[in-house]
Amino acid sequence: MDIPLLGKNARVSDKKIAGLHFLNVVRVVWLREILIYFRDRPRVISAFMMPIVMLILFGEGLGGIIELPGISYRQFIFPGMVAMIVLMNSIFAGVTIVTDRQFGFLREMLVAPVSRTAIAVAKIFGGATIALINGVVLFAFAPLMGIDISFLIVVKLMGLILLVGFMLTGIGVSIGSRLRTPESFQMLSQAIIFPAMFLSGVFFPVNNTAKWLDFFVQFNPITYAVAPIREIGLGNELEKVSPEVAASLINIQAFGHTFTILEELGVVVGFSLLMLWFAVRGVRNAS
Repeated sequence: MDIPLLGKNARVSDKKIAGLHFLNVVRVVWLREILIYFRDRPRVISAFMMPIVMLILFGEGLGGIIELPGISYRQFIFPGMVAMIVLMNSIFAGVTIVTDRQFGFLREMLVAPVSRTAIAVAKIFGGATIALINGVVLFAFAPLMGIDISFLIVVKLMGLILLVGFMLTGIGVSIGSRLRTPESFQMLSQAIIFPAMFLSGVFFPVNNTAKWLDFFVQFNPITYAVAPIREIGLGNELEKVSPEVAASLINIQAFGHTFTILEELGVVVGFSLLMLWFAVRGVRNAS
């Protein structure tokens, strides 16, 4: 009677060892992604400079021209810049899988006795962590934009940014795992980033776009990522205006329905899982 029990315990032990091995692979590859990022100083500097420059140009240049009900354009655009820095850092994180292929490191990982799923998950978590770090640092500029942001709001945004970063890095890894040169990755990612960014509510309220653009706005998954970042980030400011005004600034009206923040998060989670699936398939089929 003891033999079946021993066999069962052995199988359970093997599962635990496999699980620990999976997590160890994720940890090692994730740490490598972080170290590569911080050792590339031009990449770190440019990651911060672009949103700050855009914040100054749009906030100061258009701040006196564009009038929004209840809040200033500078306040409105700040959460959009947070979303922008998350978007750019997350998707461009996928280029590491292209450079790993060029230098042969990806092949070494793929022939090693490790899970390719773990490699994909680690790459995605690495990019999401980098996006989180950059997004949190940008919060230091909130007082300069006249935004009252509390520690509790920052904590809420950290979790949201990590989720959005996971979704967007999944896009980057999905693209990178199917390309062979950094140049092709750069061109394709830019072709995706800029239209998606301008049609997501980063710079302007999505409810004020032209009717023929509504289709692209409503089917843009980044739209549903920007809206909750803005709603949480401007929480204290939106309390000072009427609910109708707040709704006109942050709500997404799509397919005859006004989305709640939970529904927006549901879209982000669903698209994140879809991108994870594409990323895992891309890494598994990589060579």
